[in-house]
Amino acid sequence: MNNLWFSSSSSPLARLPLLYYSLLFIMFGFPLSLSNHELYENCRDTVFRCGNISAGFPFSGGQRVSECGRHGLELRCDNNNNTTTIVISNIEYRVLGIRWDRHILKIAREDLIKYDGLCSPQIATRNSVLDPELFSPGPGYANVTLFYDCQSSISSRNLGFFPCDNAGSTYSNISVGVPNNIQPKGCSANVTVPVLRSSMEGSLNSSLRLKEALNKGVEVQWNWKDSKACGKCNDSGGACGFFGPAENQTMFCYCPFMFENSPDDRQCHRVVSSSSPTSSAQ
Repeated sequence: MNNLWFSSSSSPLARLPLLYYSLLFIMFGFPLSLSNHELYENCRDTVFRCGNISAGFPFSGGQRVSECGRHGLELRCDNNNNTTTIVISNIEYRVLGIRWDRHILKIAREDLIKYDGLCSPQIATRNSVLDPELFSPGPGYANVTLFYDCQSSISSRNLGFFPCDNAGSTYSNISVGVPNNIQPKGCSANVTVPVLRSSMEGSLNSSLRLKEALNKGVEVQWNWKDSKACGKCNDSGGACGFFGPAENQTMFCYCPFMFENSPDDRQCHRVVSSSSPTSSAQ
């Protein structure tokens, strides 16, 4: 199976704020953008809602503040169309559905499913990839490559060819092929994108068939390494969230009033005030 879904990136500069945030965490025990109790209420009660999509932990977006969700899992709502999108590796995808039992998002590449997006893609040279720290590809997908305005014909494993009929299209024609195959020459652009394997059983020799394949979307699974810690937090009466810079986020347990967080076990404990006769007299 082709591994174009995967990519990883690391920026040394992004780690510079880590010491600063770590000191704040040690000194105060919780992020400082909102009070601990306000974050507890937001992360516990607020749900992202847009169209037919609703989401809580580990996502943020809408009225759910960033501390409630993991970096890279921020949802956005287009209120005009009631559609939800998410940015993965700098590419925008439309969220078609969420399966909470398996931690799966069903997504479709936004720039290719918009009107005339096939023939006028916004980022025609950027392949669809996944950040392996956040996502794993779901089952039943395959990669196809869209070749634009090529001078030579595509190989025998061509899945389709069709012209771009819209007068305002950026490109004149598209050839559809599979990656790692003999590629056509002299192309103006190309982009590799996943589709359901079942969509490739026939040819993708029309814009309609290709649009149908892209509109169905593919499934990706978000990595769920904090499930046990979040369960302990919820059982103690807390609300799960995240804290720290993007490169080194950790799950955080936000607590209600008169409770405090114990970072070592990520649970909420009732605040116990101790007073002695001496201190009372003073």
